[in-house]
Amino acid sequence: MNVFKALGSNLKSLSRRSKHDTRLLAQWPEEPLDLPADRRGGFYPATLGDNLNSTYTIVQKLGWGQHSNVWLAKHEGHTTQAEVRRSQNIDCTRNASAMQLSDELGLLQLVREVAGKSRNPGRRHVVTLIDSFKLSSTQGNHLCLVHEVMGRFPKVNGVGLPIPLVKAVAKQLLQALDFLHHECHVIHTDLKPDNFLVKLDNVETAVELQKENLDPIVSGISPKLSRPAILSRPLRALSSGELLNLVQSPKFDVQLTDFGTAVATNGLHPELIQPFALRAPEIILGREFGTSADIWNLGCLASLIFEFLTGRWLFAPRGGPTWTAEAYHLAHMPGMAGEEFDAAYFRTAKHFGEYFNNDSKLRLQVEGKPTLEKALRNYNIVGDDELPLCISFLQSMLRLRPSDRAAATDLIQHDWLKV
Repeated sequence: MNVFKALGSNLKSLSRRSKHDTRLLAQWPEEPLDLPADRRGGFYPATLGDNLNSTYTIVQKLGWGQHSNVWLAKHEGHTTQAEVRRSQNIDCTRNASAMQLSDELGLLQLVREVAGKSRNPGRRHVVTLIDSFKLSSTQGNHLCLVHEVMGRFPKVNGVGLPIPLVKAVAKQLLQALDFLHHECHVIHTDLKPDNFLVKLDNVETAVELQKENLDPIVSGISPKLSRPAILSRPLRALSSGELLNLVQSPKFDVQLTDFGTAVATNGLHPELIQPFALRAPEIILGREFGTSADIWNLGCLASLIFEFLTGRWLFAPRGGPTWTAEAYHLAHMPGMAGEEFDAAYFRTAKHFGEYFNNDSKLRLQVEGKPTLEKALRNYNIVGDDELPLCISFLQSMLRLRPSDRAAATDLIQHDWLKV
């Protein structure tokens, strides 16, 4: 689950809510526990010390997102240190009647089953389901997913990560996708930094470092709200300073999480997937997608790898007086991809006519299209000696036609990851 989104990241969804809901949400520093499921609420109203399923005792709140709130919990009945380190990260999903979700539990169970028989190194970089059960509350029924406790992926505001670390993260994520695509036959659909978590060497130490002289419970937010809010305290794997000084990364073990929108390759696929700024061209134009959509997303993990390298987004779609954000996004793709759209392939896409003229040219044209090379040179992150390899690596994921994108299996062997 995406558990580390700040309230600000939900502004787009907030704008679609009623004024009453927005005013109520504005009073909540955390998830809106007073809203029912049919008004974009339905969150599980947990409190510190609660016992879940007669097995897990809540000791700290780690975060919340669009679909869940997340809690640090301890397994009851075991006092050994090893068992304490298995404090559980519990995702309590919102009442399923509030939205249509993928079969997250089924896919996680499938991934766990395949991982148990696989030797693919990518299995170690995909979150493992430990337990699951259902809860009931005044808000409805909730599915709880229990995972190993992990730390938030570090954020370095406006500054890129060290290149050796970027390569290590890229390789681990490619291994995860190779395992998901070729052995589990699953498309993740939602690759973004919020969904990359880092394994913790010592959970107890991480919890101690997070302790602050602040009351975790905020009461008296509004006399109209019946419950106090419990503040989120996500665990950090590394501080920003430690991260920037990290040249070698043998202990930086990344896992891909949040299968809330994942789908089977041969199952039903929704029309829209992926974060807006990372959306593949076939998704915007309305064509069927496959595992290569994840590769674009990772290559936009060219956008995300670019973000790791520079601290900036590769694409920043925005609307204007006569164009939409989607048109702006598509207009900037050829420059970054180093190729033009194959109109013959995309002509059958559902929304082709919205963005292309009768002569198969994009309706919105931009002058002086920024290129990937120019963007990387502007930030002076990658040296001239490996810049061509870095561009080759990124553009092999950013091919506009899905079938032209390199598979994760091949990208793992790319020369840029070896220099």
